[in-house]
Amino acid sequence: MSANTKIALFAYNFPHRKTQDFIFKMMVEGHTPALIIAADPVKLNIPPASVRTKVRHRGELHPRAIAEKLNIPYVVLPHNSKDVVKAVEEHGIELSVIAGARILKKHIIDAFKYGVINYHPGLIPQTRGLDAMMWSVYNDIPQAVTAHLIDPRVDAGRIMFVEDMPIWKDDTPFDFQERLYEMQIDMIPRSIEMALAGEGYDVGEDTTHNTKMDPETEAETLRRFPAYVERRANR
Repeated sequence: MSANTKIALFAYNFPHRKTQDFIFKMMVEGHTPALIIAADPVKLNIPPASVRTKVRHRGELHPRAIAEKLNIPYVVLPHNSKDVVKAVEEHGIELSVIAGARILKKHIIDAFKYGVINYHPGLIPQTRGLDAMMWSVYNDIPQAVTAHLIDPRVDAGRIMFVEDMPIWKDDTPFDFQERLYEMQIDMIPRSIEMALAGEGYDVGEDTTHNTKMDPETEAETLRRFPAYVERRANR
């Protein structure tokens, strides 16, 4: 990696665990963001899950406060606005990492010389879209995280590498979600180096992607969970 390569971080403009953890990981690994592009909350037309599979956290830091302490430029913009392209050009940004963003449009992706890195908590293309962990259980697909350079499609683009998730015999859905999250953070340094080296392979032709899981399917997925763990446990 060139010492002059500048990396931006797409984030949310509110206290958000993934945003703060990505900032700290990048800083520790020598990739401190040269710009944080934060977007305000947007109301989504997605129903809440009928079952809970994620830990409730507290004490998240606001990314603006972190940026101020670390002297990282911080802008608040809708992620698909033309002002993002202008900010990228003004700060000389060549690569970006997603810690929080909606689907980015082509004119935003094209603003980065080396692209935009995303970490999908599932196999691509088998589990593109929402609720990847749950759909993997439902369809008996291995749990994994895919580091990829995005294109305008949902969870597609150029795959750099995939890491399979280890499974313990006493795992719960909470363990799965937390471990998939931790894997994303661990994959940041390698994915940055691979993006700058132009490594990876295209996902290929467009395929379907998963939508939000309905309550009946969520309940059936949890029913299938113990057998899934029993089949796939390797620890």
